[in-house]
Amino acid sequence: MHYDLARDQWQGIEAGAVVGPDGRRYVRRGTRMKRKRAVALAASGCPLLVYWPGGLPEKTRVEWFDGTDALSAWKAHRSSVTSDPSHAARGSVLTAGLWESSEEEPLIVLTWHH
Repeated sequence: MHYDLARDQWQGIEAGAVVGPDGRRYVRRGTRMKRKRAVALAASGCPLLVYWPGGLPEKTRVEWFDGTDALSAWKAHRSSVTSDPSHAARGSVLTAGLWESSEEEPLIVLTWHH
């Protein structure tokens, strides 16, 4: 399934916590992850959140994907994922982060850097 998360979730992402459509609260755990780790999580059915911080509310977007939509979203964004956002000077790139619920359920969070 694919969901656009409500605006009240956007600030939570910057603060390091978000509640998914599944009702679970996910928090940021650790640092950025490499593509290889994200591939394994996406293939296992892990939900995926894509965050486009825009500075202005009308330019910010947060999308949640789970099930087969999560894997499709990962495949669509995979080539833009880097562990070094300084490459943004050459165009838009994504970083991948690992977030977890209190039950240690993983969530991949992709953040755009422009």
